[in-house]
Amino acid sequence: MTYDWIPEAGDGPAPIDAVTFTRLTYGVSSVPDTAWWSAMIELDQTSIAEFQQAVAQDFPQDLLVPAAYDANDRAARPERQFVAIFARRALVDVLNRHGNGYGVVNVHLGLVTPADWLNVDAEPQTVPVAEVAVDTVVTGMIDDGLGIAHELFRKGNGSTRVDYCAILPTPPDLRDVHTSQGRAWNARQIDSLLQALTWSGFLDEEQFYTETGQIDLGAGKFSPLSLQRSHGTHVMGLSTGYAPVADVTTRPIICAVLPPRVVEDTSGISLLPSLCLALQMLSKRASRFQSGGRPVPFVLNFSYGNFSGPHDGTDEVSRLFEQFLAADPAQKRWMTLPAGNGNLARSHGVIAFAETDRSEIELSLRVLPDDMTASHVEFWMPYSKAKTPRDFVSVTVTPPFGPESATVDAKKGQKQTLRDRKGQVVATLLYTYEPAPTARGVITLAIEPTASLSGDRALAPSGRWKITAKQRELSPDKKIEVWIRRDQTLPGYRPGGRQSYFDNGDYQRFGPFGRPLPVDPPDDICPVRRSGTLSGFADGSSPMVVAAYTEQSRQLSDYSAAGPLTETPMSPTPFREGPDAAAKADQSDVIWGVLSAGSRCGSYVRLNGTSVAAPRVARLASEHIGNCEHSAREWLAHAVQEAPFDLADKPAHTRMGQGGISIPVEWTVGPKQG
Repeated sequence: MTYDWIPEAGDGPAPIDAVTFTRLTYGVSSVPDTAWWSAMIELDQTSIAEFQQAVAQDFPQDLLVPAAYDANDRAARPERQFVAIFARRALVDVLNRHGNGYGVVNVHLGLVTPADWLNVDAEPQTVPVAEVAVDTVVTGMIDDGLGIAHELFRKGNGSTRVDYCAILPTPPDLRDVHTSQGRAWNARQIDSLLQALTWSGFLDEEQFYTETGQIDLGAGKFSPLSLQRSHGTHVMGLSTGYAPVADVTTRPIICAVLPPRVVEDTSGISLLPSLCLALQMLSKRASRFQSGGRPVPFVLNFSYGNFSGPHDGTDEVSRLFEQFLAADPAQKRWMTLPAGNGNLARSHGVIAFAETDRSEIELSLRVLPDDMTASHVEFWMPYSKAKTPRDFVSVTVTPPFGPESATVDAKKGQKQTLRDRKGQVVATLLYTYEPAPTARGVITLAIEPTASLSGDRALAPSGRWKITAKQRELSPDKKIEVWIRRDQTLPGYRPGGRQSYFDNGDYQRFGPFGRPLPVDPPDDICPVRRSGTLSGFADGSSPMVVAAYTEQSRQLSDYSAAGPLTETPMSPTPFREGPDAAAKADQSDVIWGVLSAGSRCGSYVRLNGTSVAAPRVARLASEHIGNCEHSAREWLAHAVQEAPFDLADKPAHTRMGQGGISIPVEWTVGPKQG
C-alpha cells in the first residue's frame, strides 16, 4: 500500500474542534444527513432561547434542545454556558466554525442517537419539592450499568432509595412527556415494578432491567448489567451502598445511566454530550430535596477519566463540572473524581528544548494492528495572550511504509492529509486554536482505525509513526505538552480499541529488580513522561480528585496517575498539583481490587483502579458535608489528618496529594454524622 501526504487549504472559516471536524469530514460517510447527533456546545454571552431563535431561521428542522432545560434555563444569559443538544450534520458542521454567528465558541460531537431514543415533543417540567429530614444528603452517580435493584440501594422495608434514575440508552416511554432522551424512573415507579416482579421473596431481575430499559437482549443491545460485574453498580455500592438492615432513609440516590456506546468510546470524545445532559437532569432533581425551605447538600461521584485535553483546568469538562457545582447557589454540592489510571500508559510526552541541545525532538508513536477506533495525538502549545499566537513549533509525521509529511506549523490554516492509493484519507495533521479561557493552539494528529469489519473503510497502517517536533519560536522556559487520547477496550465490552502509546527507545520502563517504574528516573531526558498523566477530567478547582493505593504493601498503585498540571493563565499557579488524596483501590499485589456490589442482588465482585478509590471518599464526604463550612478539598485535607493511612516510600505530593486516607466501608452500618 502506498501513501501520500496532501496539503489542503482550509475551506471557509477555521474549525473550532479538530476532532469534530475530522469525524464529520472523513469518518461518517455512511451516516445519513437526517440522523440526529448528540453534541455539547458552549455559548458565549448567548441564551439558549436566543441560540434556538437564530438557528430556527436557517436550520428549522435540525435542532432539538432537551426538555431538561426549563424556561428559566433557556432565558438565562451567563457569560459562558455549556448546553447539550441534538442536531443534524449540516448544523453541527456550521456550528464548528469560528465566527459561526450563533454565539457558539465550542463544539464537541457525540454519537448518532437513534431516533427512537428521542421524544421530540417532550416539554420542560416543574420538579416538585420534596421535604426531607434535616440530616439528609442527596447522593448522585453518573455511570454505565446501574443495578438499581441491588439490596444495597434499598431501605429496611425493601423499598428503593433511588429517587430518580435517568436511563439514556433506551426508547422513551411516550407517557413521560418531560424526558427528551431515554426513560426516567422515580421512586414510586421503581417500587411498583419491584413489587410486581417479586415472587416468593425473589425478584425477577432480568425482567426488571428489561422493563426499565437497561437490558434488551432481543434487540442485540449490549448492557453491562448482562454481566456479573458492572462498573456503575460496583462504584455506586461504594459511594452510597447500605444493606437493608441498616435501614438508611437519609441518603436518597439520584443517578443517570450513560449509553454503553458512549462509555465504550474511552477517548471521551463521544461522552461529553451525554455527560452534559445527565448533569443537567440530575441538577434539577437534586435541588428538589429541601429541609426548612433550603436544599439539602448533594455529593456526586463520577468515576470516569481520559488522557487528553489541555490539563490546565480550562478544558470543557472541568468548566462543565464548575457550572454544575454552581448551578444552585442555595445548595452545597461536592464532587469526587478519580485521578486516572494512565501513569504507566506512555500516553504523555513533553517537548522542551531547554533540556537538550537538539533543535528537534522525536516521538515514536506505536499504533497497534486490529485497532477499530481512531487514534489521536494532541500537541498543546503554551498559553498566549497575543491575538495571533506565536509559531512555537513545527511538526512532521512519517507513517509506516510512507513518506514524511510536509511541515505543519502552529499557524492558522495549516493542514495535511495522508491518503492511500484510492485517495481515501487515513490520517490528518492540522492546527486549530482553542479560544479563551484556554487560549492555546493545538496540533492534532488524527489516525483512522487500522482494522474494520466494513470493507469500504479507509484503514491506516499499523506500526511505528515517527513524529518530529522542530523548534521555531518556543522560548527555553516553555514546553509543548503532548497527549494521546485514550481508546482501549473496557473490560466486558466488545473488542474494538487498542491503545496507542509512545515507544521511544530511551524510555526506562523497569527498575533494577524488574518492577515497573512508577515515577520518572532522575535527570531523565526521554520526552515520554509519567508525570503530568492526571486525568484530563480532573483538572478543575472544586472537585476532590482521588488517587489509589494498595493496602497490604502500603504503596500507591503503580497505575495511579500523577500531576502536575500545565501552567494555567487563570491564576498565578495551577488549580492543583495533582490528586487531593489517595484511597484504597487494591487489597494487595495478588488480590487486586476491592469488593462491592455485583450486577445482581446478593452478589459482590472486585474492581480496581482510581475509579473505586473516588467513591470511598464520596461515602465519607456525605457524612460531613452537612456540618462543614469549608470547601470540599479543604475538608478532604483535614480528613486525611483525622484518618491517615501512611504510605511507604513517601510519594511525591503530585502523586498522593495530602496523603493516604483510611475509609472503611461497612454495608450494615448506617452513615455517621460528622
